[in-house]
Formats: sequence, C-alpha cells, structure tokens
Amino acid sequence: MAETRTSTILIPSPQTEIGSQVLRLALDVEQGPTSRLQDGIDKPDEEAGGGESQVPHCGRAKSWLPSGNTIRRFVIANFLPLGFLFALAFALSWPQPGREVASWKIGSIRVIQALNNILVFLISGLTLKSNDLKEALKNWVGVLYGIVTILLVTPCVGFVTQQIPFRPREFTEGLTIFCAVPTTLGVGVALVAASKGNQALALFLTVSTNVLGILTVPYVLKLTLRGSSTISIDALDLFFKLTCTVLVPTLVGKFASSTSSRVRTFVQSHKVALSLFSTSNLVLIVWQTLSGARDILLKQSGGDVMLIVCAVIGLHIFYLGFNVAAVWLLRLPLVEAIAVVIMSSQKSAPVAVTVITYITPNIATQGLLSIPGLIGQLFQIFLGSAIARVMAKKVDKEQQD
Repeated sequence: MAETRTSTILIPSPQTEIGSQVLRLALDVEQGPTSRLQDGIDKPDEEAGGGESQVPHCGRAKSWLPSGNTIRRFVIANFLPLGFLFALAFALSWPQPGREVASWKIGSIRVIQALNNILVFLISGLTLKSNDLKEALKNWVGVLYGIVTILLVTPCVGFVTQQIPFRPREFTEGLTIFCAVPTTLGVGVALVAASKGNQALALFLTVSTNVLGILTVPYVLKLTLRGSSTISIDALDLFFKLTCTVLVPTLVGKFASSTSSRVRTFVQSHKVALSLFSTSNLVLIVWQTLSGARDILLKQSGGDVMLIVCAVIGLHIFYLGFNVAAVWLLRLPLVEAIAVVIMSSQKSAPVAVTVITYITPNIATQGLLSIPGLIGQLFQIFLGSAIARVMAKKVDKEQQD
C-alpha cells in the first residue's frame, strides 16, 4: 500500500504579518526615507531556495531547527539592533582596533567617521523619490505642525534635560543633543507604513526636517548647551560640517538617481544590499565611539546607566503623549495623525552621533555622549512596533465602518 503523506501549512495571522514588517525597521534606520526591504526578504522559502521543499526530511528530531533562509531573514530584519550589540560587545572586549581607526585624522576631521557619515546620507539621496514628497504637500496642516514640532518644540525639552544631574555629565549633554536633532530617516517612515498611516506625509517630514535641521540644530544646541562644562558649540563650524557630510551627499545621491537611468536601475535592484551597507556604516561609527569610551564606560555604576535608560524611555513617552494631544486638538484624520505623531516623537541617533563627532575631538567623550541616543533609537523601534500593531487594527476598523 502506498504511503500517504500529509503536510501542515502554517498561514501567518495579520498580526504576525504586521509584526514582521516592523521587524524590518532596523534596516531602514538612517539610510534613506524610501528604503524598502521587501525585495529579497518577502519571498517564500521555496522561491528563495531555502524552503522546506528542497531540504530532505531528516526526522522529527530536527523539525524545530530554523532553516538557513529563516535565519537570514531574521538577521536582515534586525540588522541594526544586532549591529549595535555587536559593536558594543566588540568595543568593550577589544577596544584597540576601534581606537586605531578613529585616530586617523586630517586636521580635526576623523577620516573614517566622516566617510561613514557621507555614505549613509549618499544612499539616503539615492533612494529618495520626488513624487512621494509632492503628494505629502496636500496635508499642509500636518506638514506645518510636524516641522515646527520636530525642529523647534521638542528640542526645547533640552533645557529641562540640562538640569538633570546624571553621572557622568556626558549623559546629560548627550540626552540634550538627542532632543535637538531631527526625526529618524527610515525607522519612522517604516513604522508609519506598518501602522497604515500616511507614508507620503511621513516621508516629507523626514526629508524636510533633516534638511532644515542642518540650519537649526547648531543654534538650538548653542542655546541649550550654553554654560556646559563638558563641550562647547561653534554653530557656524557645526553648520558647515553638517552641510558637507549630510546635505551635500544627500543632494548628490538624489541628483544621480534623477539624471541616470543606470543609477536608478542599480538602486532598484540592490535595495537590500544598499540598506545593509548604509546600516553597516552607522554601526562602524558606533563601534569607533564606543571603543574610545570603553574604559570610562566600564567605570560607570549600574545605577547611573539605568537612570539614563529610564530618562530616555520617559522622553519618548512624553513626546508621544504631547503629540497625541496636539493632533486630537487639530482634528487630523487618523492616517495623517498617525504619521504626524510617529514622526514628531522620533529622534535620529545617527544624526546625533554625527553631531557629536563634530563638537568634540575626544573619542572617549564622543562615546559617552552617544549612549543616550543609541538607547533612544532602540527603544523607539521596540515601542513603535507595538504601537504599529494597535494602530493598523484601528485603521482597518475605521475603513470598514
């Protein structure tokens, strides 16, 4: 008698699908507002060559083991937090390589850090789409509120954070810097997409605030960090450096993708690779700064570290509550409200790290100043993923009604 085989097909629930989208957020962090990772990740195992159908049955004992393709998708989807953890572990266990790379300078500019920054924002420009920006202008109330809140209102919290006596003092200054920078480049847009909010509006807020932030951040920091005993701000010098390593690479990337069909085809065909490369450059910056601060970091008490973690978490929750109240008063439609709340409550750790590398030449100080922003970026991803699942259901319900 022929043996009858049965197989079970697991169909993911809608919640799982949304969750898997949000897990991809880490890849979009600061590497281009229109960066998408569906290509090459969303394919079923069978199509990607790693499916169960191409693997011989080896008995039930190994059925619980994840396939190679599953592991690959997980690593890609969580590349940024995994990269942060790797950079932290490597920097703390063997800081010499990071210190050596960070010591390569031309004048006061750390060559590798500057190159890493330029590549991150070059890729951002390559993936930028003009049509998405034009579409967002139809929601001018949300645009105006978002720009003002991101660049002027939320940075004012820095006046409060400067009064918190964290130890070491660099934690206080780092949190203030994190308050001053614009919204995230990729995480926020992906969160809005997972929440089924207005992606065009989210994209416009991302691009506009990061461009205008080159002008506002130096002068906001000059005000909020006035009297600081740790660092001093030269606003014009900071503006010049941000222009060279943020604005110019973004414009060059955008010009290249707009004028060359070959560049557009290349970007379209290598979305995942470009995203990973951009994130890798961010991880390299973190690795260098943490390597320089390793000895000082290990001297900090666990209580002091937990205090800054709690402060960063509280900051993000405060931003969310403030912006929820504001969009309710403005009576914004739900999909626009989702975009405005998420984008206006996020801060960009890579931009914060970029600023930090320019305002102090001391690599150890850079590492301590970067800690609040790195913690904040990770918390934004994890809390945002939970919010996205809730808001996506709410949007579905409203559309059905």
